[in-house]
Amino acid sequence: MLGLNEPAALKIMATTYKHGDPSFAGVLAGVALGIPSYHVLELKDQVPDEVWSDQLGMVELELEDEEVEAITAAMTEVRGS
Repeated sequence: MLGLNEPAALKIMATTYKHGDPSFAGVLAGVALGIPSYHVLELKDQVPDEVWSDQLGMVELELEDEEVEAITAAMTEVRGS
């Protein structure tokens, strides 16, 4: 589960966990772990409302709808590849 709100950084992290380091510079270069990644916003339905409100409610309010869509699209793209 990832929590960054920058789609480009999320794609790099999720790609690293699934396919290995895309820059071929780190210890996971060429090491495909096959671990699917999700952004915390994608898991909102799995979190009790009171916990979400206490822990993530303000973070969610800070993001514009377009930002949430970009985050979700980035994560979906990596999981689908």
